[in-house]
Amino acid sequence: MIKKLTLSALMVLSCAYMFGQSQRLVLFEEFTSASCYWCGVYNPAFQALLNANTSKCTSIKYQSSYGYDPMYLHNPSESSARGSYYDVPGYPDCVMDGNAFHGSPASVTQTMINNRYAVTSPFELKINQQLSPGNDSIYVTMLGKATGDASGSLAAHCVVIEKHIHFNTAPGTNGEKDFYNVMKKMLPDEDGTTLASNFTNGDYFIIEQSWKLANVYNNDELSVVGFIQNNQNAAILQSANTSATPIQGIYANDVELMKLTNVTPTYCNNSISPVVTIRNNGSSPLTSLVLQYGANGTLVDYVWNGNLGFLGKTTFQLPPAAFTLKNNNDFVLYASSTNAVNDEYPKNDTLHYTFTSAIQAGTTATVKIKTDNNPEETTWSIAEADGNVIASGGPYSGSATIYTQEVPLDFGTCYVFTIYDAGGNGLCCSNGAGYYRISSGTTLIEFNNQFGASESTQFYSQSGVGVPALKSIGKASIYPNPVSGITTLSYTCDKPEIISIEVFDLLGNKVINLPLKQYGSGQHDIALDFSKLPSGLYNVRILNGEKSQNLKVTVAR
Repeated sequence: MIKKLTLSALMVLSCAYMFGQSQRLVLFEEFTSASCYWCGVYNPAFQALLNANTSKCTSIKYQSSYGYDPMYLHNPSESSARGSYYDVPGYPDCVMDGNAFHGSPASVTQTMINNRYAVTSPFELKINQQLSPGNDSIYVTMLGKATGDASGSLAAHCVVIEKHIHFNTAPGTNGEKDFYNVMKKMLPDEDGTTLASNFTNGDYFIIEQSWKLANVYNNDELSVVGFIQNNQNAAILQSANTSATPIQGIYANDVELMKLTNVTPTYCNNSISPVVTIRNNGSSPLTSLVLQYGANGTLVDYVWNGNLGFLGKTTFQLPPAAFTLKNNNDFVLYASSTNAVNDEYPKNDTLHYTFTSAIQAGTTATVKIKTDNNPEETTWSIAEADGNVIASGGPYSGSATIYTQEVPLDFGTCYVFTIYDAGGNGLCCSNGAGYYRISSGTTLIEFNNQFGASESTQFYSQSGVGVPALKSIGKASIYPNPVSGITTLSYTCDKPEIISIEVFDLLGNKVINLPLKQYGSGQHDIALDFSKLPSGLYNVRILNGEKSQNLKVTVAR
């Protein structure tokens, strides 16, 4: 059952640890069952060896599907997934530090533990746990700090275990009554939390997880084992048991910008006002913070004042920041000072968000909702950029039902469509195959079903400041198009005409105006200067009395 490491795997392992500076805690993962005969034979001696080496190693036991085992039935999916990860051939099966050893627990010796314990780790790992006041949930905090260089497809795992489960009568067929370090829940799941692919000395991560308790025999026996694993070769870089010593911040002044909300993948509005969540990762209270933010290089300052202790969080909305809308846009938010000094760990105090210019709709928008199994949780709205809601829908009553609503649109207006799910889990997956779709004629504006609690997108209607395009007059074309500077409007009329030419941006603002002028019959080449206008889509309107013609021009730089 022992799997041999290839030379390349050994070289990768050697490179991963050559810069390690921390003491290792060896992790054993055993796959066992209450109805596996050989598990009952080998487990007592194996557990005795683990008990004699609590300062050198820790363990997680995955109760498995061999025969009947009530502990496996408490969490079959994660136990099976972990067995598949290691390609477990049978039971009992034991893995030491991911790929340092794989075989029968009867083959594990004191020498193996000593040798592995002597291999240094590139990480320090600390874990705290806390039960909720009602003793119905567990909260876990993990802090990992790099003390050397590490790279790969890294993931951090927080595993809630029950340290000792005793049955008065053996629950399976092998006679075992006592079970140790039994996996109850992997947080958030068997895949763990994806980490950065590269760490250098001084880098760190903090993970906060929670679990509503289920199928626990004795809350007093709950504990947590954590580990860092490289999925490229299954090597475990470090493991740790929960500790009563409180975790402290590594740096004194250190804020983490955790996430942005209230942003959309497309914009027709030329201002952005995101909501940001921050966390104080510093050992000193966070009392002041200066943020700089904006899109496409135009930045503004915002000063936050408060009082956040270690791992304290707050969420707030930033004031609108104006920007020049382009086809592709980049928003940046970063902390320029923390507690009136430079942030001591700048790697986590910057957020980027990219978005594109919005799609143009016609005179109506069609909202189609297919509900999931919880239709009462779904609502939506279409609002103008100033927040004025022009249409809304839901909550609904029919499950797996399609609801369609037509919404008339004004001309030259920027709109925000937002869908909400009160359950916080969108319209798909375990809740049923729902979706939302917003379109205008044959133009698809947005389609999705996985969006959590809410999702928004912007779109704009045809420009024309409230006046729809009328029957065309003369023949007109524009070249070059797209344009970066001056373009030519070629206009041909059969008889003398008095016309005006106007250019509107996405919001219906008039940005170019050529006043009324009489043109004789024939072709006329009229220069339009777009050199001072930002990139984006513009509407060129040729007006002759009550008749008009509209052309589209793209400015690209």
